[in-house]
Amino acid sequence: MTEPNWSDFRIILALDKGGSVTGASRLLGVDASTVSRRLAAAEEVFDAVLIVRGGGAFRFTPEGLAVLKAAEAMETTVSTTTLNVRSMRQAAVGTVRIACVPTAAHVLRPLVGEVTEAHPGLHVDLMSSISGVDLSKGDADIAVRTIPPKDPGLVIAHSFTWGSCLYASADYLARVGRPGAPEDLREHPLVRYNAPLLHARAFGWVEQFADPDRPATRVENSDSARVIIEQGGGIGPLFCAVGDTCPTLVRVFAEPFDQMDSWVLYHESARGSAKVRAVLDALVTFLKTRGPALSGLGAAA
Repeated sequence: MTEPNWSDFRIILALDKGGSVTGASRLLGVDASTVSRRLAAAEEVFDAVLIVRGGGAFRFTPEGLAVLKAAEAMETTVSTTTLNVRSMRQAAVGTVRIACVPTAAHVLRPLVGEVTEAHPGLHVDLMSSISGVDLSKGDADIAVRTIPPKDPGLVIAHSFTWGSCLYASADYLARVGRPGAPEDLREHPLVRYNAPLLHARAFGWVEQFADPDRPATRVENSDSARVIIEQGGGIGPLFCAVGDTCPTLVRVFAEPFDQMDSWVLYHESARGSAKVRAVLDALVTFLKTRGPALSGLGAAA
């Protein structure tokens, strides 16, 4: 048996409000014959006579009144929900989730306070993870990614680059000496990354200068690399946004050896959301202001 849908209830509402088939046709913007066909279809779905006509007038049967009562309740629910959803999308309040890699989470932490200060009812949750999230499924509202977007539903709000340099602690260089060229790195202990990360130049570039006969320290993330380098464990690659902000670290060579592209993305379904737009605007401004430092081209060696 066919289940009723909203149009079956809507025709009964229109007949009640319009007072006649002609009145219902005006409310629905269709002709009277269409109203009659839709009424007949609704009666077939419910397997009951809903309206008894008598000349130009009509009256609801008990079954018709039951459908009308349900239709009125549904209309109230639809109207209330529509108003609530529109209010939610038009107000910059609530929580916006930004998915990003751990390095980006470190950089974006000040943004959380900036957003709350500008919009007291708006909060940012930073979701730091090396695994991806699906924006189309609502896993997050915004993503900062180093992988080019392929989903046609994703919108690029901003692009920027992460610069990478080699770093060492000042104490290490004072004790061991600074290499004069990349080839001299073979004479130094290197902090290197595990195999799954080596496909990215930011992590794998230093491999070509490693001495296979010298012991190496391998790490699975940049946080571990930073700690070991700060402790004087050797020379290793870090994003400039991390290395340049560590007071005990210095660049081994002045210029970044890599620029990794990154994108700020959101799903097109969030285009009309005031809270997402407010956070996007703040995020893009935040990243543009720090663009030279993130790329490593605007910070002193």
